[in-house]
Amino acid sequence: MNQPSAAHAPPAGPLLHRFAGLPFVVTVFLSAALVFLVQPMFARMATPLLGGSPNVWNVSLVCFQAALLAGYAYAHLLTHLVKSLSRQVMVHGALLVIAALVLPFELTGLFGDPDPARPALWLIGVFAVSIAPPFAIISATAPLIQAWYARTGRDDAHDPYHLYAASNAGSLLGLAAYPLLLEPLAPLAGQAMAWSAGYGVLLVLLIGCGLLTMRAPAEGAVPVSTSQAARSAEPSPSVWRQRLWWLVLAFVPSSLLVGVTTHISTDVASAPFLWAPPLMLYIGSFIVVFAKRPPISLPAAMTILPVCAGLALFVLTKVSGVPTLLTFVVHLTALFFAAVACHGLLANDRPETGRLTEFYLLMSLGGVLGGAFNALLVPVIFTTVAEYPLMLLAALLLMPQRYWLGPTWMIVVAAVAGGLAIIAQYVYEVPALAREPERSFFVLLVLALVALYAVRRSRLASVGAAAAIWAIGAATSPTVGTYSERGFFGVVKIHDRDGYRVMVHGTTLHGAQALGEEAWRPATYYAPETPIGQVFAGHTRPGRVGALGLGAGSVACYAGEGQHYTFYEIDPIVARLASDPARFTYLSECTPDADIVLGDGRLTLVSEPEGAFDILLIDAFSSDSVPAHLMTREAVALYLSRLKEDGVLLLHVSNRYMALETVVGRVAGELGAPARMQYHTVRETGYRAQSSAVVAIARNDLALAPLDSTGVWSVLESDGGRAWTDDYSNIPGAIWDRLVHKRR
Repeated sequence: MNQPSAAHAPPAGPLLHRFAGLPFVVTVFLSAALVFLVQPMFARMATPLLGGSPNVWNVSLVCFQAALLAGYAYAHLLTHLVKSLSRQVMVHGALLVIAALVLPFELTGLFGDPDPARPALWLIGVFAVSIAPPFAIISATAPLIQAWYARTGRDDAHDPYHLYAASNAGSLLGLAAYPLLLEPLAPLAGQAMAWSAGYGVLLVLLIGCGLLTMRAPAEGAVPVSTSQAARSAEPSPSVWRQRLWWLVLAFVPSSLLVGVTTHISTDVASAPFLWAPPLMLYIGSFIVVFAKRPPISLPAAMTILPVCAGLALFVLTKVSGVPTLLTFVVHLTALFFAAVACHGLLANDRPETGRLTEFYLLMSLGGVLGGAFNALLVPVIFTTVAEYPLMLLAALLLMPQRYWLGPTWMIVVAAVAGGLAIIAQYVYEVPALAREPERSFFVLLVLALVALYAVRRSRLASVGAAAAIWAIGAATSPTVGTYSERGFFGVVKIHDRDGYRVMVHGTTLHGAQALGEEAWRPATYYAPETPIGQVFAGHTRPGRVGALGLGAGSVACYAGEGQHYTFYEIDPIVARLASDPARFTYLSECTPDADIVLGDGRLTLVSEPEGAFDILLIDAFSSDSVPAHLMTREAVALYLSRLKEDGVLLLHVSNRYMALETVVGRVAGELGAPARMQYHTVRETGYRAQSSAVVAIARNDLALAPLDSTGVWSVLESDGGRAWTDDYSNIPGAIWDRLVHKRR
């Protein structure tokens, strides 16, 4: 059902001054800015308690979507059950005041410390108590203000959907303002106070808009027709089909949003700086499609989408050769055009104002279901990251393309793409292709991508060609004996390759063990010749050794007589697999009495006595993602306090994107702790040893004397920049420092 035409709009009465619509715009704008300021703020507070996992943001996003749904449901019920406008204003004002009782908000301690076995439930409970009430109330602003605006009798009151564009503009401002302004300039307590002040301003504006609406003459309101009321009371099958269509169109881009965010934040860092861009593009799609004159037409978006989806599937493979940062651009572009296409279909199908709140309620419900599918169900359903490419195919399937099947030649081209996918499964068994498998896969992918472009106007043919690209990509990483398991903290894979059993977490190697006679020898970053191996091999006296991050348990085989090892691991899957002697034997053969403490390493380390450890290794990074809370001034101060006077703290700072050694150098400088740095490069390929960058810090220079005597460690000094703290981190700055370092 489409919106009524302007020709049937009610005449404008002697209503409000032409600028009287401004308060409605400002109110919607401010409410949206507050909604999207608090999302990264809450996740920023919760992330350090859950090991910096990217899924913290995903679950938080679902919580906010659910609260948004509650707000839209409340707005729908308020406008339909309470007919008196004055009573609506009174009820809403009262609820705004009651919800403000939890402000300024902070994370509740009601649920204690996070449970590693059920982190999502803990996070949902904390959200519900800490911030859900005011968030849900202000989330009702957009549909409620639009419903009120429709009763003002203004010239455009018959189509208040343009206010939704103002709402999403405020959302964009809030998202951009947090990582760029609020987070760097204000501590978390100050951020909460600023948000509370904005909430107070919004309360005044909302009540003011209600009073302005009450001043409008009764004849200026847009009535709900009797026939429409009858349709609402007894929905026809077509209405139910329309409602299901709204849900599906909202579900797919919401799921894509979480999928793209997971992919990006897993590879770089769990930080608002990287959470914001996908969400900003997702929100920007609403601004585009609900604008009075959309800058991107729906036909244009549907034409571009197949190409973007194909490129996104292409760069997901390991043989695409596309630089990592450029792949992020490709994924973000695919998300944006998928969202514009799906939300454009939604906007074209928007109903008359009598069903406005119902429309937003169902759109919000679809968003919640999409986010919940990724954050809560996907880790249970899939053992790999399959939801992102699956939703790309779903987006293509939803598009009303020019053809359902298309001419015969399109069907043939799609079938050829399917044949290419079948060939990809046998690359390693065909001598001509196996000689250069990466090039063979690359050629197959390019041919499938060309096929997708050729059949982009056919719905089924384009889906088939895109599925072929996905299948070819899946064949590019053949492994023997692959085992995959997925949980809250990511995907853990184990496979045998080149004489080693390898553990991979996300995109990062978490350890490897030789399958032959050298099974006792630590490999990869922990081999005897590496910086970590040098320190552990040189430590022979009795005492305690701690490691934040277990991996495959590689360093366990450095244990000597009288030494006790304690591993701190947040992911129960990693702990279980590393302890299974059928998979890895480092722990079972070298340190069978080692303690494995589940939970965030920083939080659990607090319970250890001061001066307990001779060596403390911080190696808790999954993929190239950086839990920023493990590298702050407060965190390093905690580590040093748990060391003996002559103990050594080791931080594994290898990273493709960020100069973490600069971050650690600044922290050590502010703490007055001496630090050393070693870049170790391994020329040979394979798992026996790998290149790494490691920083060693101690409580005094004497403790670092053995390292100085080797001549391979250099002094690490602060460059005078601002150190990371629990209230401040600068991911963009660390990325810039890495780029500058590479140029040098």
